[in-house]
Amino acid sequence: MTDQSRTADDRSRDDRAAGDATEDGGSVVLLHVEPDARSAELLAVFAERFADGFVVRSVDGMAAARREIDAADCIVTEQRLPDGTGVDLIERLRTRGVEVPVVFHTTCRGDEAAAKAFDAGADGFFSKRPERGQYDRILERLCRLVDDDDVRTLRTPTPVSPDLPEPSSGASRSAE
Repeated sequence: MTDQSRTADDRSRDDRAAGDATEDGGSVVLLHVEPDARSAELLAVFAERFADGFVVRSVDGMAAARREIDAADCIVTEQRLPDGTGVDLIERLRTRGVEVPVVFHTTCRGDEAAAKAFDAGADGFFSKRPERGQYDRILERLCRLVDDDDVRTLRTPTPVSPDLPEPSSGASRSAE
């Protein structure tokens, strides 16, 4: 269960425990940037119960994500954050040289939102919908992006979105 009202000491203890799991090579640390506590809890519970090898850390905004990123192997973010956007987050991370996979799971829908995310460097874009399998698809995508043998070694990412057609070779996205 995710409790975003935990103290810094509680988070620090959890971070150390999650870091210990990563050091043995068995767990992938997923940083979930989600201002809605219920959405954060759903992903964490799903990953805990149905996906092997993920440790989910949830934070509610961009500032907290920047503090936690060094211990993360991948990121799932909402586009709408209380202190910025998911696109802003990716741009700041990429400027710092952080190249972890980033997947959007967002209430923002449409081609324009997805194009902005991909242009910023997102590796996947999923709209939040009340349907079966959405968390499976997100975690499967992250598994393909994060190498099982060394969680810091990335496979070559190919941006995908179940909301958009697969990119074809030679096709370009328009920048806005």
